[in-house]
Amino acid sequence: MKSAHSCVRRSRLLPLAITVLLSTAPSVAQQVHQAEVASAKAPSLTERVESGEKAFTTACSACHQPTGLGLPGAFPPLAKSDYLLQNPKRAIDIALRGLQGEVVVNGVKYNSVMPAMPQLSDQEIADALTYALNSWGNKGGSVNSTEVATSRRKALAKARPAGGPTDHPGTVIAQDKYQGAPSPVAAGGAQVRVTPGAPNVTEAEFEHAKKLYFERCAGCHGVLRKGATGKPLTPDITQKRGTDYLKVFIDRGSPAGMPNWGSSGQLTPEEVDLMARFIQHEPPQPPEFGMEEMRATWKVLVPADQRPKTKQNGYNIDNMFAVTLRDSGEVALIDGDTKEIVNIVKTGYAVHISRISHSGRYVYTIGRDGRIDLIDLYMAKPERVAEIKIGLEARSVETSKYKGFEDKYEI
Repeated sequence: MKSAHSCVRRSRLLPLAITVLLSTAPSVAQQVHQAEVASAKAPSLTERVESGEKAFTTACSACHQPTGLGLPGAFPPLAKSDYLLQNPKRAIDIALRGLQGEVVVNGVKYNSVMPAMPQLSDQEIADALTYALNSWGNKGGSVNSTEVATSRRKALAKARPAGGPTDHPGTVIAQDKYQGAPSPVAAGGAQVRVTPGAPNVTEAEFEHAKKLYFERCAGCHGVLRKGATGKPLTPDITQKRGTDYLKVFIDRGSPAGMPNWGSSGQLTPEEVDLMARFIQHEPPQPPEFGMEEMRATWKVLVPADQRPKTKQNGYNIDNMFAVTLRDSGEVALIDGDTKEIVNIVKTGYAVHISRISHSGRYVYTIGRDGRIDLIDLYMAKPERVAEIKIGLEARSVETSKYKGFEDKYEI
């Protein structure tokens, strides 16, 4: 039989229990509601694959190709890749940390460099990998952003933090030491170029990089890097790619026609690293080059009144070939009848084209440096008779041939 005391005690506890229950009910209900909302908002696998295709195209397709087949001998395939499908989670670490050294994919050895992609968000990496796992005949699967975030935290725990606004966070200390090299510029006299978000480049490095860019890159990517036959390389694009990513393309090239400047030996590893940093900065603005500057470069090597009145050689100038010797900055004049070299003429840097005058007497050549050379085919040995620089950069030249304006205007 229950005592009156116990009944009273329980009756006093009952309101408290009800109060606690009522106070927790909204919290539980709210959590359930939030979970339901989150589930409703979570994109479907189809939506994630569509989103992942965009991320893959932007960050991965240049090496692994839109078909997922990679590039034989250089970049491994992701399509039906045993390396990817055996351990999809491993791909998360590779995306965040990069990969160097030999790997075997579908029985084939590859020894290229996979740059780290820490500049991509957790969701972008997750979606790109999910796209790869569900494309090109792959069996399926998915990676979520939580998994990427967990791997990123582990990667950052083994990496140094950004030392300043122009450093790239997530660079492993050992990698940083391996890639580093003493600067030939004394620390006290080194001035640093800074574009927000770009890695440091000293004034001396910047000047060297400008020269390299003009000689090797401007022809395709443009002086202001807005793209031409090559893709644009403006900082809003290059900074998102990051230094390691850019170094791979500068070193190895791409199937789209980008030369392998590093692995071919034309650029040193230090120059490859420099160019990867340089193109993340705003491009230097070219100075004005007007009529006054043009006239200052005009050189008349043989005055018009001292040139031959008639042809002084036996060459058939209607069958004369002007062949560009690009790397040496020369043009070879070849007799089309005999196939013999008539003369090799020194011209401007990286001649792009040669044009014949209306009369057929003169050959105009123009180089990437904007210099035009005038070659007289009437001379005993055809040679330059004048030159002028008409700009900081050029690709083509032509003279007027309309009746009454023959060779009067040059464009």
